[in-house]
Amino acid sequence: MKTLLLTFLGLFTLYAPLSAQKIFSEGQIKYDVYINGSTKPEGVFVISVKGGMIKREISMNNGYHNITLYNHQTGMTHSLSLKGDQKYALEMKAEEVKLKNQRFEGAKIDLMDGQKKLAGLKCQDAEVSYLNGEKAKFSFTTELIPMIETFNAMFPGLKGIPLEYEVKSSPTLNMKFVATLIDIKAIDASIFQLPADYKIVTTAELESMK
Repeated sequence: MKTLLLTFLGLFTLYAPLSAQKIFSEGQIKYDVYINGSTKPEGVFVISVKGGMIKREISMNNGYHNITLYNHQTGMTHSLSLKGDQKYALEMKAEEVKLKNQRFEGAKIDLMDGQKKLAGLKCQDAEVSYLNGEKAKFSFTTELIPMIETFNAMFPGLKGIPLEYEVKSSPTLNMKFVATLIDIKAIDASIFQLPADYKIVTTAELESMK
């Protein structure tokens, strides 16, 4: 699931009146996760937001679990993982995060005919095309817009929030995320803090442990 981990590290005009939009500055979005066309969810993905802090947590039925913490003020990301009894936090500085997201730069977004409702919000179907030739279908709402642009790393310039999208994590692994709940509420700031019992490591250090 290494490619999946990289995926979570996370251009056109507005298609709804500004009065209908609300900035998503604090709350949670929950998604069901489907694998390779499965008809039943095989995991849950939760994005928690508080200002410029973002926590992404995915829990799969097969036991895979990952948390990434992003701080917009520092530009740094920490990805939490377990290796046996050891707890590690892979630290990526702003320059590293930007380099990882370069593959999404220059993406082109085309609207499609379909519309639907997801988690209670109206959504527009669309397709994103990347410079490497890859394409992905998704549905987004313009009723909510992210507070920071890096929230939509996979969809640069998107003036909305994707509530259904697919990620091809490997040649044999296709993941689909479908939003089931949008909860606008106060979030405890402590959940965005790096736990004290996690050892901070670099990418090179983590690779050497394999």
